[in-house]
Amino acid sequence: MNKYFISIFAVLLMWLTFSAYQCASTEITSARLYIQQKNYEKAEEVLKKEVTKNPQSEEGWYLTGFVKHEKRDYKGMLEAFNQALKINKTHEREINQLLKASWAENFNDGVNYFNAANRSANQDSVKILRQKAINAFETAIMMQPDSNDTYRNLVFVYLSAGDLDGAIEPSERWVNKVKSLESYQFITELYYTKAEQQWNKYQTSKNPADSVKAVELYQITEKYATEGLAKYPNDGTLNSFLFNTYISLGKKDLALSKAKAAVEANPNDKFANYNAGTMLLEAKEYEQAVKYFKKALEIDPKYENAIYNIAACYINWGIQVREKEEEANKTDKSYLQYFENAKTYLEQLVELSPNDYKTWERLGQVYAVLGMKEKAEAAFNKADELRK
Repeated sequence: MNKYFISIFAVLLMWLTFSAYQCASTEITSARLYIQQKNYEKAEEVLKKEVTKNPQSEEGWYLTGFVKHEKRDYKGMLEAFNQALKINKTHEREINQLLKASWAENFNDGVNYFNAANRSANQDSVKILRQKAINAFETAIMMQPDSNDTYRNLVFVYLSAGDLDGAIEPSERWVNKVKSLESYQFITELYYTKAEQQWNKYQTSKNPADSVKAVELYQITEKYATEGLAKYPNDGTLNSFLFNTYISLGKKDLALSKAKAAVEANPNDKFANYNAGTMLLEAKEYEQAVKYFKKALEIDPKYENAIYNIAACYINWGIQVREKEEEANKTDKSYLQYFENAKTYLEQLVELSPNDYKTWERLGQVYAVLGMKEKAEAAFNKADELRK
């Protein structure tokens, strides 16, 4: 997290310079003196008398806000400044400077508390420090309600504690107030993650209510992804979440059309090509799927998901060809070429991820089909070893 530093001008000198020779009430004169002496309790006391006696005292409200700032009463400061600005704009420049300074003070406090929480080994201290960070960032947002950086850091604090539910509300405020690409990405990912968790819960509980809740969360994910793409139509992250959400909601035709449209808009986006390939793989259109996966691998040769899925394409394609050959009583075994292609990609994948037992298991199956008994046995043994 980065810190921000605002240069605070000599606000006190400014108002003294401009108002020293003007007529002022006894309370205002006393308040100026107390402020110079940094006796903020006394200053606040006489200023309270001033604004009670004269609610239209712009300087009384402005000085009250200044004193509240010095006492770190930011809510009181905002209330006083708002009152001053309603009366006139005499001190608008000074007020804006103090608001910026107050934002920086609280933003930096939030960063410091968050970093201290990350360094602490005491869980009780971590909890306290995280809450202080949250409070500081919330106060900073009061000063600058459209600060993208502040919302991001606030959400990070919740996520660092694994509190997805806590992160939702500030993320929604972030989107509604700022509408940045980052805010849409965060809220979409949060709801998608919540939806996936709820669906997994249903898989275990088989409680229909859990399924209904999962669908509701997927629908909210779709809403935010769609809104975000209306403003940022070429974003790969939002497109990927929307694509996966369509699949989860059973909108496979829509998912495929969106995936192909995303490739047309961004032909060099590996995620768009991968998504299109995945939909075609599910539709058993293996030849077309392979083209999209190959394009994704041209863009990123180490894109493991694409490597795995192109191998899956060739395996399923090979099975399809073998079944047709068996029906036609053919004996040329042309289907083996598809398994050879799958072998090439799976061997590449175990080099990139040597500890994935599922890939070793799949590779063993391919070796077995190809009659490579020793390699098949070695691959199965490796899978068993990693599974333990």
